[in-house]
Amino acid sequence: MNNRRSFIKNASVLTLGGILATKELDAFAKEKASKNIKRSIRVAHITDIHLLDTAMPKEAFRRVLHAINTMPDKPELIINSGDSVMNMNDETKDHVVSLWNAWNEVAAINHVPMKACIGNHDVWNVPQPESAADKSDPLYGKKMVIKELNMPSAYYSFKQNGWKFIALDSINDNKDGLGYELGEEQLAWLGNELDKTDPSMPVLIFSHIPIVGVAPIMYYVNRDPINKVRYPGYDQHADLKKIKDLFYKHKNVKVALSGHIHYLDMVDYLGVKYHCGGAVCGNWWKGSLDEFAPAYSILDLYEDGSSHYETTFYNWNS
Repeated sequence: MNNRRSFIKNASVLTLGGILATKELDAFAKEKASKNIKRSIRVAHITDIHLLDTAMPKEAFRRVLHAINTMPDKPELIINSGDSVMNMNDETKDHVVSLWNAWNEVAAINHVPMKACIGNHDVWNVPQPESAADKSDPLYGKKMVIKELNMPSAYYSFKQNGWKFIALDSINDNKDGLGYELGEEQLAWLGNELDKTDPSMPVLIFSHIPIVGVAPIMYYVNRDPINKVRYPGYDQHADLKKIKDLFYKHKNVKVALSGHIHYLDMVDYLGVKYHCGGAVCGNWWKGSLDEFAPAYSILDLYEDGSSHYETTFYNWNS
């Protein structure tokens, strides 16, 4: 299902990698066409870019965006599921501004509309001890990432080409220290968004933290003995059951995209395809993380709610 492609410095070869990565997508498209089912929209899924203000990460991300923008049948939308810049946690304002300057420098080559959600590394907290002046900064917390990525708010929805897209804000600590969750206010908002959506309109959800996945457990068991592994609440939504129950009630929820783990997986559970999308940065710009090379993906969404997801792995050292 996943095609390993070499991410080579020559831009034309990189573009070819993007073309080759659509072979299975094209086969799926032919099958749909034979049944007179039309594709609604092609989406590029990028996640965990962790961009640094240094030459190699900027050039690698530039080539990923170039590949997406120069596909012959290029996506109409990019979904960025968080951790856009390397880290805003416990950093000075000068440092995080330099990261967003690097982001804007590279993103200037992109001409495909991009929608994003917030990752845990996208939240600005100043170094300890926190000063009152820093905490009163109008861009403190999540406000800077919302501004830089042109998000209407921390969570939001929009419609495009017959699908509804819902961006969630995963980065909220559970009051009992069990992990990340939506929180009661956002959960109620999500329920209302799904209630008011035409049941015939398919829905795609995107969040930084996986909602359902194999990757969070595998990440833990790659590091600790199985008898020490507990529920990975900071690597998978701690309010999983509440969200799952909402999705089960609304059968038009068809796809959920996430990132965070830097692993790839796909879980088809109760009619929803959950895709954890790997990482553009791989192992935080140090090659592969465990078995997973740096990656980006293409997702085709169809009018009947079906979809096909395909990943390109790349190696910036090739």
